[in-house]
Amino acid sequence: MKHSSRWLKIAGLALTASIAMSLLTGCGGSDAGDSGAAGGAAGSAAKNLTFVMSGDVGDLSPFGGDSGGRHHTYRMMYDCLCASKGLGQSVADLQGQMAKTVTVVDDTTVDVELYDYIHDNQGNAIKASDVVFSYEAAIASGTMEKLNGYLDSIEATGDTTVRIKLTAPSKGAMEWCLCTVPVISQSWFEAASDADKTSKPATTGAYELVETVASSHTTLKKNADYWQTDESLRTFYGAQPFETITLNVVTESAMRVIALQNLEADISQNVPANEISSFLNEDGTSVEGWNVFADENGRFNVFMFNNDNSVFADNKALRQAVLYGIDFEAVRQGYGNTPTNGSVCHDFSPDVASDFNPEWKNEDYYDYNIDKAKELMAEAGYPDGGFTIRLMYQNSTTATAGMTVVQDYLSKLGITVELNPADQALFNSYKYDDTKWDIIVDSKATSDYVTSVWQNVFDTNAFENGSACFTHDDKLQELLETASNTTTSSPEALDAFHDYLKDQAYAIGMFWNYTYYVAQDGVTEMYPDGFGNLTANTVGLADGFASVAE
Repeated sequence: MKHSSRWLKIAGLALTASIAMSLLTGCGGSDAGDSGAAGGAAGSAAKNLTFVMSGDVGDLSPFGGDSGGRHHTYRMMYDCLCASKGLGQSVADLQGQMAKTVTVVDDTTVDVELYDYIHDNQGNAIKASDVVFSYEAAIASGTMEKLNGYLDSIEATGDTTVRIKLTAPSKGAMEWCLCTVPVISQSWFEAASDADKTSKPATTGAYELVETVASSHTTLKKNADYWQTDESLRTFYGAQPFETITLNVVTESAMRVIALQNLEADISQNVPANEISSFLNEDGTSVEGWNVFADENGRFNVFMFNNDNSVFADNKALRQAVLYGIDFEAVRQGYGNTPTNGSVCHDFSPDVASDFNPEWKNEDYYDYNIDKAKELMAEAGYPDGGFTIRLMYQNSTTATAGMTVVQDYLSKLGITVELNPADQALFNSYKYDDTKWDIIVDSKATSDYVTSVWQNVFDTNAFENGSACFTHDDKLQELLETASNTTTSSPEALDAFHDYLKDQAYAIGMFWNYTYYVAQDGVTEMYPDGFGNLTANTVGLADGFASVAE
């Protein structure tokens, strides 16, 4: 059974119940009443919202590299063909954004009809040819690997009609393709300088960029000339409850808490579990003046070996030794988590995925076993360790704390770990370079299916060097294609891939957590994207909401 990510508003007893959310139906348009609810209280005239987040927005050009902050931002700036309100939606469930209709032709093909009045904030009309260009540019950018693996072809079949064809009928693939690629004007993009693409982009969304300062802040303002003037047809991301939205980057978790307490933020993302008590009473209710939201979503942390150009390549016993030698629950808590706000993984996916097999939780998924780790070190040819490895991860105080735990555990095996934290841009540049790291810790997410994240990391069709962790394993690819194809997928096929990947130890899922958001009590609802990210214009507001910045 499909389901969306689970958002819990802490208003009664702790983590009481999921917020029920009606899904806007059809790619033929949104329900007007629900559309308004997703973007603030009816009649709200809020001027500003100040949102504090832990990650930089990075590159806000249409096809900029992945980053935590970009996930909170880009859907306000760029419209896609469709929008998904949470995990587990079929094509029929999606909201039409630029798509007026989406017609399923067969299990790999859809026909999309666009609205015939779409334009960006610089007045450029958006036609079918621009959609085709946007998808091709997204692939050429190298920042959307899944698209490269999923998409067989896209063609304009008319001035406002497009046909999209997948390489295979993969689970969740069409939904992802329809909901993820920003659509922009080809004429603008080809004429714009690199500076204009990042600082003055021609955007199609409900908000437009005012300025962005790396590692500091980004300011958006309402697009007064937003192309979708019929509010009854606006999607989840088309709401405009604020005149301006300021997104401040605060990497230090304690400072995000202080920003709330000093009334410098309306919402703070990623409040650590070990500091959430500042906003919760002992009985689990929110402290007066605050609303606390917890999101169990499809995002999780992964631990991957360099399987092509490192000491771990072609040495399964060594990879297994390292995994048995680390207590990943201790690592999870090293990130600032508590024993109850998340869990270690039991697959290369979080257990929120709808096709996750609960029996996997009963297996030994490299449970900490120092004796077994030492036996495997000897089998691998390194009984006393005696070598140094480079561990790369995205820089943050919480990640460094967690990676220091990894460093300590591996020192017990005689392995010296050189910690290499990288800022967002450098991390995105280095993570597909097999000369830069031996182990990488990254964040991944599933769009409802375990196979979605498996494909995102291991599909050889999407990567120049085998996979995201440089595997070159034909059997792994064969098992992946069988498990992810809608015509061949089965519980047995899922188990086969799960078992083989676990045995080979190319990579594992480390852990998932609730993502905690804390907001002033004028923010009454938050809505998930399924991956732990909040798009700021989608929040629900109390009547008379006023930002701390006003």
